[in-house]
Amino acid sequence: MKEFGRYKRFQSKIGTGKLHKYNLLYVLLTLPSTYLLAADEPIRRGAEPSIEEDLRRHLRKLDRWDVMQLLRAERDVDAKQKKQAQVSSNPEELAILAEDEDNGVRFYVAANRHTPIDIQLLLAQDTEPIVRSGIAIALNFDPMGSTYQKKLIERIGHRLAIDKRPLVRLGLSSNQNLPESVFDALAMDTDPLIRRQLAENLKTPQWVLEKLVQDSVQAVVVTALQHRNIPGAWLQQLSDDRSPIVRKAVCQNVNISLITLEKLSTDQDPAVRNAVAMHPTTSHDLLVNLATDIDPTVLLAVVQHPRADRSLLLEFSKYDQDLQIRKIARDRLIPLLQGEIREDILERWENQ
Repeated sequence: MKEFGRYKRFQSKIGTGKLHKYNLLYVLLTLPSTYLLAADEPIRRGAEPSIEEDLRRHLRKLDRWDVMQLLRAERDVDAKQKKQAQVSSNPEELAILAEDEDNGVRFYVAANRHTPIDIQLLLAQDTEPIVRSGIAIALNFDPMGSTYQKKLIERIGHRLAIDKRPLVRLGLSSNQNLPESVFDALAMDTDPLIRRQLAENLKTPQWVLEKLVQDSVQAVVVTALQHRNIPGAWLQQLSDDRSPIVRKAVCQNVNISLITLEKLSTDQDPAVRNAVAMHPTTSHDLLVNLATDIDPTVLLAVVQHPRADRSLLLEFSKYDQDLQIRKIARDRLIPLLQGEIREDILERWENQ
């Protein structure tokens, strides 16, 4: 559609009567700018011309008709319009750009935070999904706004939430400034990719997350369980889930309680115990217990934990069943021992 739009503008400039000379323009309009510059390069003589050289011959012919200059100007105009669509805060200018035949220009208008609500409503009904996705990612619900504005944004959000194109709904599910009713509508989307993206959205309300942690698709559940708005009580309840993948996701949430971490530290699955050993709030006492684990991935997580102190590292520095664990322990011990030596020397010097 973009190329057709350029062609129509070009047609209006040169007139339909001359179009028989420019059959190659259908191809040239889609060429990158490097090909346009290639018209000035020399052409080899004698040998059979390559496709690139043959193309340059045509480009030179077009230069004779001043068409190349027209194409370069057309390219510059498109770039300038897209830039204006991105940065403009002038409602009148944005209204004009919103009717541009280039869907790239309309996308930037749709994604512009300064675009008035009435123009957003217009672009939310655009025939091109890329333009509608621009509205989806830029829609901004202000709880302090007027009743009219809030209702209109809610209406646009619900329209986009049932859009046939996943691209539009995916953009909407990543938007953090939606009305709560739109969050709820997206939680019931038939595409698990949309629901998973919604579970990653930092502003997804807790009551919507409650639906997502009960989703039929495990990937959605796992993503939702790692959300910062998940309360500790839910994590404790789901720590008994049959799936080790779900139990591991529980261990990765920042809101997990020490009681739940302690419970999962004896889980039968090493991946779950590893997640406990990696959690930033895992206590030193729990690390000491995990240091006796038989699984090397758990031990590796313990030796790398910030709360692994001198005594733990000393034990692991003698560990002869895994060279990597022993090396990490010794590397972490060196600065600790160096610090102790400096303090000892300083203390002796002061006591002299």
